[in-house]
Amino acid sequence: MAKKSAYKILGCFLIFLISCGTHEPRQPHVYEQNPEFTYMRVEFFGQFYAHIPYYVLSFTFMTDGMWNDDSTAVVAPGQHLFFEDVFVPKERLDALQNAPAGFVLTDRKLFEMLAGGYRASGRVGAENFGDSFTFAPGEIFRVDNSVYTIGARIMYHEQNPFFSARKLITGGSFTVSPDGIVFNIATDGGFAIDGKYRSLEQKINVRYSSERP
Repeated sequence: MAKKSAYKILGCFLIFLISCGTHEPRQPHVYEQNPEFTYMRVEFFGQFYAHIPYYVLSFTFMTDGMWNDDSTAVVAPGQHLFFEDVFVPKERLDALQNAPAGFVLTDRKLFEMLAGGYRASGRVGAENFGDSFTFAPGEIFRVDNSVYTIGARIMYHEQNPFFSARKLITGGSFTVSPDGIVFNIATDGGFAIDGKYRSLEQKINVRYSSERP
């Protein structure tokens, strides 16, 4: 009898330990729906797709304090917005395609070149994928036994990595003007983001690449 009671006590103790070890948040985590991004990075791919007659850019935006150029890594919690394929008419970006060594570009000058509205296109393989003034939406892309996340997405970086999350950008648009960019986009799960990046008249480094990051 004593032995049986000991097993019951041990079982209750184990259940207690397991319940203490769960990592479910006590309440839903709330993200900023109107973020203001203060860091921007641009990558220029030229005419990346042979069958699409437009130049391709990728954009990275981060909220204040997330990025440290010295460490080249995310160093603080915040929101990280990424557009992998943005399709732009060639004549808009000839200055980048033919840029001499040491070419300096400010965010405002780039925005003047890109001015206009950009909407989500169809997925890879869709008839309207790669249309001018569009960006590729986020999707899970499978090749044989490999799975990749491609297209636009937003990452929520938290101090505790367990609470970090990634959402695919599935629709919406953004508008570029000399004063900055305004985002009106939606993620999988129906989460809406109305954010912005204001022109800071700062120099931006454009990375030239023929391969994906």
